[in-house]
Amino acid sequence: MKIHRRSHKTGKASRSVRKAYLRGKLLERRRKLLERLRAEMDSSVETSGQPLTDVSDMASAHMDQETSFSIGSVESRTVSEIDRALERLEEGTYGVCENCGARIPASRLRALPFASRCVTCQNEEERYESSSAERSENWASLDSFPADGDWPAHGSVRSIRGRTTY
Repeated sequence: MKIHRRSHKTGKASRSVRKAYLRGKLLERRRKLLERLRAEMDSSVETSGQPLTDVSDMASAHMDQETSFSIGSVESRTVSEIDRALERLEEGTYGVCENCGARIPASRLRALPFASRCVTCQNEEERYESSSAERSENWASLDSFPADGDWPAHGSVRSIRGRTTY
């Protein structure tokens, strides 16, 4: 059995080949996403010019626009993530978790080539975003608080068996 040892030059060459391959993959994915975004925008412009007379047609068109907007938003965010991955590739930090500094497993990068976090840190980020969204919803409910002049007069609020009465 022959053992192959990498020379210093071979290691650099294979890194540059790998870097070029990754750059090509990322750029190809970016190009496809931008094409889909342009096609979606063109389609949206074409359908928005048609007169809608039926209420159900209007509702359907509105839902189609909302769906297109949501998909476009996700694809646009993905293009930004790909751009950041290309920057990390140039900086030499591609494949390193931006939170903890651990190496991102190759299997994750194959599945999601623009991943910037390891699975553990990504899960923590998603949990934080989820709880942050819940907090925002709770604060949004404060809009239903009474205005300053609409509060009950002092002494008129009583609690009877856990219920507040005015």
